[in-house]
Amino acid sequence: MMLTQVRAAQPEWFSRGNKKFFGDVSYLVLYGRRTGERYLARSTYAWTDMFGASRRLHWRINRLKEDLRIGALLDPTFSTLTDVKNWLRTEEEETQ
Repeated sequence: MMLTQVRAAQPEWFSRGNKKFFGDVSYLVLYGRRTGERYLARSTYAWTDMFGASRRLHWRINRLKEDLRIGALLDPTFSTLTDVKNWLRTEEEETQ
């Protein structure tokens, strides 16, 4: 599956206004290697500058539903894409 298919399933999520409001920079579709579950990984500045904190880029993950619509935001916040990929491997190992 490609990002273009996810964009087509939920175009309002990827609108210029939504992207600017949330501070999203880029998107990737990632798969769980063992489970095959699909995720949308986002590099974003979202909410990092609250309460006087400095703005910082980080990664967040949403599950993708069967119909490719974007589902729940998962709790973890990641510093790098490598951290995201490591979490996906660890998370899958724990669910097996």
